Amino acid sequence: MQLEGHTISGIKVVNILEESATAIEKMVNKAIEDVHQQKIKILDIQTTGDNLILVLGEKEE
Repeated sequence: MQLEGHTISGIKVVNILEESATAIEKMVNKAIEDVHQQKIKILDIQTTGDNLILVLGEKEE
């Protein structure tokens, strides 16, 4: 995803190492819900072998 035209305000990291698919799904859904309650947009999602990284921000005006 291109992030041009957006302001990155932070990241949220979810550790998924040694978790089952069901546990990962619940953790990620909870993280997304928390971010949306704060009225922050998720600009991108990246993964590593151990973590899921949510790139947070807003669109520049």
